[in-house]
Parts: sequence; C-alpha cells; structure tokens
Amino acid sequence: MDRNKLFVVLRIAAALAVWFAVFKLYGYFVDPHLDGVLPVTVRMILSSMIVPYTVGLGLFYVIVKGIPVQQGNVSHPGFGAGETLRFFVIQTGLSFPCLVAVNIISRIFGFEMTGMTADELFGNLWFYIVLLLVFNPVFEELLFRKLVLGRLGCLGEKGAVICSAVLFALPHVVSQGVAQMFYTFMLGLVWGYVTLRSGRLWPAVVLHSLSNVYCAYLPMIASQIHPALSVLYTMGTMAVMVPLTIVLLTGMRRKNGGSVLNN
Repeated sequence: MDRNKLFVVLRIAAALAVWFAVFKLYGYFVDPHLDGVLPVTVRMILSSMIVPYTVGLGLFYVIVKGIPVQQGNVSHPGFGAGETLRFFVIQTGLSFPCLVAVNIISRIFGFEMTGMTADELFGNLWFYIVLLLVFNPVFEELLFRKLVLGRLGCLGEKGAVICSAVLFALPHVVSQGVAQMFYTFMLGLVWGYVTLRSGRLWPAVVLHSLSNVYCAYLPMIASQIHPALSVLYTMGTMAVMVPLTIVLLTGMRRKNGGSVLNN
C-alpha cells in the first residue's frame, strides 16, 4: 500500500475513532449526571441516537471531508426480494458460525461475555425495536457503507470492502465483545459487496435490519421460551444456512468467472 492510500485509511480510522469516542465519553461523563433528571428512555435516545449521529457524525465528516469518493462498478443494478433473500442467507451462513464458535470458546476459557442481555432487550422493547430495526440499520449503513466505503475506493473494490468491514467490526470489540467483532466483520463484507454491486444503500439497510431480527431478537425469544429451543434454533441455522451459503457462493464464483469482486 502506498503512502497516499495508507494516509486515507488512517484518516478514516481516526475519524471513526473520534466518532466512537464521542459516543463513549458521553456515556461515561455526561449521561450519569442525567440520572433522575431525564426519563430513562430519553437518556437512551440521547446516548444511542442523537449524540453519536449529530456531534459524533459531524466531527467524523469534518475529518474526512476532502477525501475523494469513488463509485463502484455497478454490474447488477436490479436488486429485488430474491436478491435480498439470497444475501440474507449468505450473511447468516457466514456470520452465524463465527458468533457461535467465539461464544463457545469464550465459555470454555471463562472469558467475560458482553453485549445486550434478554432483560435489557425485553425491558426496553419498543426502544430496541426502533434502535435495532430502523435507526441503527439506516445510520450505520449511511456511515460505514456510504461515507466510509466510498472513500476507500482508492484501495480497489476488494480492498475497500475488506477495510470497511474491519473498521465496522472494531468498535464492536469495545461495545459488545470479541464475538461480535468476527460476526460483524462477516456482515460488513456482505453489506459492502451488496452496496457496491447494487449501487444503492437500501439493500444493506434491509439486510442489516434482518440480521438484527434473526441473530438478536429470535435467539433471545427462543431462550426465553426454553433453553432447548435456543439450542435447536442454533443447530437448525447451522444445518440449513451454512450449506446453502456454500452453494450460493459457489454459484456466484462460477457466474463471475471465479472472481466475486474486482481488485
């Protein structure tokens, strides 16, 4: 990687670090002082929605402003329900095994498990429905697949998708743990690819929302009904989605002459 490309990557990484720091610093130093002053839901809206995507996003844009945005080579502009379903299967078949494997390893070696609990989710159900199914899919995709991915075009399509997926995954290490890092990296690869190939942002937004439903809501609902149902859900996903993903990816490689993305 030449110096100019390295500088672009470091500049974008620094901008994302500032964006994430705004979110974390607000949570550490400002939000506790609002305890008892504002309702809990209002505080959650401020810390999870408003502050990161006003102050944080504004600072991010100031840092990356001036980096050229490059458009991908759109070869499949049509993207309907069938394509959405295909990439939903692929994203699940790639990401779900990573999540399961790292969770198992963490339990075996006694690593601390982080992330949202069922009590948190169902205790603030309507807030998390809006956050995980609407707000985060829209604004995270705007940030990572629009503002970040487009500015990494100097790396080529493969480089841009991989680098943007890494930058998408890293904040999840701090906020949700190592398991989420590998899981979100795989999702970032799929969403970056879909964004470049469709030339649109909405497919990644829809896939992001579907991922939150399938890998966050449904497993927790299953575990609340009965622990055995959660195990069956996991085993069924692995048994169905992984083989289907292999078949779909193999077909894509053959259709594209052995290459999925341009260099």
